[in-house]
Amino acid sequence: MRQEGFSKVFNRILIIAIFILITVMSLRRMSDTDLWGHLECGEYLFKTGSILKIHLFNSTWHDFPYLNHEWLFQGIIYGIYLIGGEWSLLFFQVLLIIGAFYFLYKILKLNLDDRFAISIVLFLGALSSGHRFALRPQHLTFIFMLYYIWSLMRYQRGDTRYAWFMPLLMIPWVNIHAESLWGLVIPGVFIIVETYKYIMNKGIEKRRLKNLYIIFILILFASLINPFTYRTVIHPFIVMYEQFAGVEEILMPLGKRYIFFYIYFVLFLFTVVFYRRALDPSWLILSLVFSIVAWTANRGIPHFVFLSSVIVAKGIEVFFYHYKERFSRIMNPLKVSLLIYVIYLLISILTSPLFFKKYNNYPYPENALIFMKKNGITGNVFNHHPWGGFIIWNTYPDLRPFIDGRFFHKRFYDEFYHVLHVKPGWQDILTKYNINIILLPYSREDSGSLADRLFHSINWRLVYWDDQSLLYLRDIHEFKSIIEEYSNIYVNPDRNLYDWNESNMEIIEKVKRIADKNIDASNRSYRSLILSGNAYFLSGDYDTAGKRYIEALNYRQNAWLYYRIALSYRRMGDIKNTLHYIRKAYELAPDSIEVSRLLREVEILNAAD
Repeated sequence: MRQEGFSKVFNRILIIAIFILITVMSLRRMSDTDLWGHLECGEYLFKTGSILKIHLFNSTWHDFPYLNHEWLFQGIIYGIYLIGGEWSLLFFQVLLIIGAFYFLYKILKLNLDDRFAISIVLFLGALSSGHRFALRPQHLTFIFMLYYIWSLMRYQRGDTRYAWFMPLLMIPWVNIHAESLWGLVIPGVFIIVETYKYIMNKGIEKRRLKNLYIIFILILFASLINPFTYRTVIHPFIVMYEQFAGVEEILMPLGKRYIFFYIYFVLFLFTVVFYRRALDPSWLILSLVFSIVAWTANRGIPHFVFLSSVIVAKGIEVFFYHYKERFSRIMNPLKVSLLIYVIYLLISILTSPLFFKKYNNYPYPENALIFMKKNGITGNVFNHHPWGGFIIWNTYPDLRPFIDGRFFHKRFYDEFYHVLHVKPGWQDILTKYNINIILLPYSREDSGSLADRLFHSINWRLVYWDDQSLLYLRDIHEFKSIIEEYSNIYVNPDRNLYDWNESNMEIIEKVKRIADKNIDASNRSYRSLILSGNAYFLSGDYDTAGKRYIEALNYRQNAWLYYRIALSYRRMGDIKNTLHYIRKAYELAPDSIEVSRLLREVEILNAAD
């Protein structure tokens, strides 16, 4: 009796700990790249009283029809933003995530008695879905979807009251997110299976089945109550048809980040294979349908988790029951182990230097936009795709990006990638849209890029760089004064940051001036400090070079940086500091010939002293 009481208390503690973990996981500060575009559309709705139906904010295809199926979400989050800025949006984000998983917890409690099985499913479900925790309209889809699942499960048990609210909920859902399609798929598949069960004399009685058909017809009509009628309903199919293979959320869930989804899916398959006779066919078939959704696009993982949670938990519950004698002695240690792991994850997240960083540590070109605003740089911008919404929210109408997260038609991406991959005619596309500004991230080391071509072009000039972005301006009269003051034609920070060398003192002096200007403009970024340090080193000013390198240590520590600091001190004859920094370099790169050589040299000199 005492052990049973302890077990109940411990189960509650475990579930509370899991919800604390979910809360901490959802503390992501403005990290979704689409959020900015949604906020700007919400502002447009508030100021004009109309729904944005074209790509107004962009330099390309700005008059192309925009099926703004998320207009109500945009209005909601902009209204919340007006109340409390970022922090009110963060609260709303956490509230939606916690609300969704609390709803899931209620669904699991409705179907199972084993609280440990429920804890395992909540834990794996949260970790499987965690990559979708940044605020987006899909979060409200989670809530609506879970209500549909819960009300249909209650309907099976004879409680029909809640199912009648589904048509009413479809009205806000279809105006918040095109994934309201699931509000048709779930009851539609459910009715088909329940009809088959009725024919086989295994399902709900005839009257309730008829009412279910009426409810579905009402849901269908409700789904058309939106500014775009049936086009909103079919929009997900259009997106999947038009979409290219580069948007991360529509890629298959492959890679280490999805390890918990793999574990969850294995448990699902285990349950289906070994305990399928104990499973409700309606929810089994729906789970199989949404498993396809999850494996087709990683954004579908939470939907699959919500629909299959009862099945997975049932499998765990039945497994423990069948082997209760074997597990009776280790059940409490298993629970303790899970709690310890939850606590470990909590500590890992809370102590991470990246936790609760601005924009969830996403590298937005914030300082580049400040530089452009300060210098009056306006016009059409060819930009990194995920930055489009950020540019719109922070600079429109001064800057109009080429593309942002609201673009879903292949024709946009065809032109975008044509320029990005520097295919023949890429400059014609930039001319077509009057693009005189290009804002890019740093290139991958293993391939050529647009940035490489721009740096060596006589028509474009690099005028700004920091640790996130490179800003190129077309060499035209409008930007003449900015180019004269900031242009860097000597050192490409995208490719030659560490290995730049020069013997011409005139060029070195010019690079010193350019680099120092960029230090101030870029808020003393790592790359600007390195380039400035290199220029001062080559000019023989080892004291300033060393100071630049030491300041760069505030951003990152690496063997190259410690080596350059040591080399600066060595040139100044400071053996003590040389030895200090070269030992740090050796700890990180013991196989480096240059590091080992300098270390031996200064150790001999130090011993001689």
